[in-house]
Amino acid sequence: MASSTPVTGAPELDASILALPFLPLPEGDATCTISPIINSLVSLKEPIVLYPSPNPQASFRAPSFVFHIVHKPTGKSLLYDLGIRWDYETAFSEDYVKVLNNLWKTKIVDDVGKILEKGGVDPAKVHALLFSHEHWDHTGFIAPFTGAELTGGPQTFAAEANLSEQVKALGKTPRIIDFSGASIQPVGAFERGFDYFGDGSVWLIHTPGHTKDHMSALVRVTPSPEATYVLVGGDTAHHPCLLCTHASHSQYQLRATFRNPLAAEDAPEVAMHFDADLARDSIKRTKRMEAEGNVMCVMAHEYGYWKYWRGNEEVMFPGFGLGEWKKRGLKGTRVYDVTEYEE
Repeated sequence: MASSTPVTGAPELDASILALPFLPLPEGDATCTISPIINSLVSLKEPIVLYPSPNPQASFRAPSFVFHIVHKPTGKSLLYDLGIRWDYETAFSEDYVKVLNNLWKTKIVDDVGKILEKGGVDPAKVHALLFSHEHWDHTGFIAPFTGAELTGGPQTFAAEANLSEQVKALGKTPRIIDFSGASIQPVGAFERGFDYFGDGSVWLIHTPGHTKDHMSALVRVTPSPEATYVLVGGDTAHHPCLLCTHASHSQYQLRATFRNPLAAEDAPEVAMHFDADLARDSIKRTKRMEAEGNVMCVMAHEYGYWKYWRGNEEVMFPGFGLGEWKKRGLKGTRVYDVTEYEE
């Protein structure tokens, strides 16, 4: 069996997450490589994403991580999320661009397709794009990926979603993952998962709340009998300390609504999530995975990991990636620390 023993030692672990049902993670020899890519950056205000906010005036610069995954048995490459489209200032409406620039302080590093080309990967040969959800900072620019299967939940490709026009332009029919279907199985702390390759190396996981059909991905990076995994989770959590497994951090919760500082003072607050209760449940289940000694969780806006990985040619694409994260000690702490912020 793969290890299902949580990380132990001081400080005390949050008992509420350890009480969750947990199935041993799937055994097998099939593995993948997974490498982070940064194509864009945003700024997040702490009180928008964390409650209670210890530093209400604080904000932090964060990436919109993209992950390049290669299935070793077949050589097929996947991308989990696409960051922000490089041409957003002309692709979106003028009012929308003002919000992205003034509230989120959006910055493009480069187009994901061009980053792949520089690293020796032909975007046209990417097998699939796995979208965590439909929001603008995850759906990127799909035009270079002409041979890719577009994969995600139903709402991700709905008519009102950011992706819909791009999908029409490519003339593609997305592959919809129905997390209520007969092929869905529980995996780890999650109730609904889909075995993408059928060999346990990539599981698409239903983590609803931030959006209706939000999807994480559990990737096996080293084989049994001591298999290790990377769980990439999109916007399951917007602040790292929300996934801290220490009992002392159980007070921190997601922020359900926030006031848009660009709106009128009497404007109603904006919902941060499709369903805050579902989002809390998905966070709790992801925390349970984080408590595992053989699982490393990485969300889209991990400013802490970005701070230490940027410029690291071994970790960042096209480097070796996160395959030996446990051996190399890449799994970091999630204790709240405002001194880690960069703006």
